Amino acid sequence: MTENNILYLRDNDRDHVNRILNGDERAFNELVNKHYNTVYSLAYRMLNNADDAKETAQDTFVKIYHTLSNFRGEASVKTWIMRITLRLSLNKRRDRSRSAWERLGLHQNKQPKSLFSHLQSPEAKLISDEVSSQVRELIDALPEEMRQVMILNSFENLSYDEIGQILRIPIGTVSSRLYSARKLLSAQLKETNIL
Repeated sequence: MTENNILYLRDNDRDHVNRILNGDERAFNELVNKHYNTVYSLAYRMLNNADDAKETAQDTFVKIYHTLSNFRGEASVKTWIMRITLRLSLNKRRDRSRSAWERLGLHQNKQPKSLFSHLQSPEAKLISDEVSSQVRELIDALPEEMRQVMILNSFENLSYDEIGQILRIPIGTVSSRLYSARKLLSAQLKETNIL
């Protein structure tokens, strides 16, 4: 990473990068602590499996540790980390062999429980869990390009600009894919009587 590239980073990112490149382990631990939940969340949403998400999060930070010196500073550190997480999640998704149970959506992996799920009646919770599961399956079945933008925007709350940087596509393409994904998902939700 050249000094010119470092200048484009925000002060706190620049400080972290410089400290890590100078061998400060505490700075790297701070970076991990700052971004771990976001990395895990994206990996979980891409993979729908807690163990795979943990492994991908670990792989992401190992990759960051070994490649930080190659970071060009063209995007924020967060965007760069999200790009690595997305790429590793897609690789794991592509490479893992899914059993017939997983392909049919009958596997045991569930979304993390809501903090307020204990306040719902058993009937409401069952309906809520079932609808949540159906929506998750519909999103999982979207074409990969649409699925990526839907997860990054709707679940990770990233802006179109951030998504464009992570996926390396123009903002107009992000908007178009998101529109198509929402239109397709809406039609499927109506078809399955969820909407």
